[in-house]
Amino acid sequence: MLTQDIQELVVSGVTFLVMGMFLGNLILIILGLFPIVFLSIGLLIGQPQEVEVRREGEDQKIWVDGQVEDTITATAKGGGVGLVTFGDVLPDSFKLEEGTNFKAFWKGLTEREESISYRATCVKRGRYQLDTVAWETRHPLQIFDNMLGEYPASRTYIVQPKPLFVKRVRERKAMTRIPMPMEARIKFGFPTTDFLEVRDYAPGDAYRNINWKVTARRLSASPGTLQVNEYEKEGKKVVWIFMDCASHMALGTTVSSTLEHAVRAVLGFTHFYLSRECRVGLCIYDYDAHEWEGSYQRLGVLPSLESALSQVDQIEAPVEPEEITATAPEQRPPIKRRILFPDMGRRQQFRIMREMLKVEVKYGGESLKEAIHSCRRHIVGTLPLFIIITMIEASRTEGLYEGIKQLYKYSGWMRKRPSIIVFNVQGYSVAAQTEEEGMAAELLDFRNRPVYQVLRGMGVTVVNWNPRTQSFARALIKQRA
Repeated sequence: MLTQDIQELVVSGVTFLVMGMFLGNLILIILGLFPIVFLSIGLLIGQPQEVEVRREGEDQKIWVDGQVEDTITATAKGGGVGLVTFGDVLPDSFKLEEGTNFKAFWKGLTEREESISYRATCVKRGRYQLDTVAWETRHPLQIFDNMLGEYPASRTYIVQPKPLFVKRVRERKAMTRIPMPMEARIKFGFPTTDFLEVRDYAPGDAYRNINWKVTARRLSASPGTLQVNEYEKEGKKVVWIFMDCASHMALGTTVSSTLEHAVRAVLGFTHFYLSRECRVGLCIYDYDAHEWEGSYQRLGVLPSLESALSQVDQIEAPVEPEEITATAPEQRPPIKRRILFPDMGRRQQFRIMREMLKVEVKYGGESLKEAIHSCRRHIVGTLPLFIIITMIEASRTEGLYEGIKQLYKYSGWMRKRPSIIVFNVQGYSVAAQTEEEGMAAELLDFRNRPVYQVLRGMGVTVVNWNPRTQSFARALIKQRA
């Protein structure tokens, strides 16, 4: 399509030509012929109509703050002449370090091929799909509008968050402070040194396990069988990680937010316990869903049939359905359950890593209490280690307290207190950019100290982590029960 300037020029030329012919003025006729001749030459030249693009290399999987390299070759085909530009549109979280992702070149009457190469740093986790390369051609005389197009050239970048490896800590005494889950109670496995009970002798029991003192005491009272010491069987230890994805986890920048540090903490705990032959489970919850809590519980006691019928005086005349205008009560949004049940090995580590690539604010739909209720069948009968990764706020603690009570409900019946860690990512310190904001963040953390005391009174280990001043391993070393 002709540009607006060319259209105005052609209209002016036709006007001069008509006026020159009407007045018999040769000068006006010549002025009117100039735009027509200019347009005719432009139509004969034309502009590039086709651009083909190809990428070199393969899809890449890197860590956060890693670099990717790519080379793109564009070929301008056709008989047109003009300026050709092409470029690879990078995601917002990519930082160009070297080279260029855009180039412009002049195409003559023959085909021309040009390439660009660049290296970029990926500063945020996620899966990035580059589907096309944009190109644009311009007419040398700017007679026609610029031609825009995209050529399919797919490339996928998977940017994984860096796990926080605890094994790099060199202080052996400090390493013992990192809690381990209790033994799982199962019927099969190798016996440990943890005493369980005294039972009657059964064929196949080792003679060294006979408790002669208890046997003699019972035989002195009445005839019976030998008594044997029973020990707990060795089983895989279980770790449950509960990660908060509520709105307050968005504090900070898009690259360095509280949620991003929580993701790295999840991967750090996962790597630590999976490397020690533990079974690790993951559940992502939304702290803000506490106000909707109770979908699986009856909120009130239903009235008895007798009391309900006593309130009915008489049957009124039937009411037509059209006359009933009832207001539907406010309903809870659909629940999104994000649970990976306990497993071990590299397969579980891959599953958790894949889930962490997709985590964002409001990714989960259950509160902490509801999430624990959903996992109850995998908690009852074991003594796992519970790790709750969240951001503690003094003004919002009810949901956290209720969730911890729920953990005691399902795991405390075995006469042993469950091991619970609340890993507090100090989001205000993450969001602080200036010295004054840092002082305000310390003041807000000071307000949380009574909450820490209450949690420790409930038997919970509180670990505070300031990612700006502490490493992940150092925060675990300094934790105190």
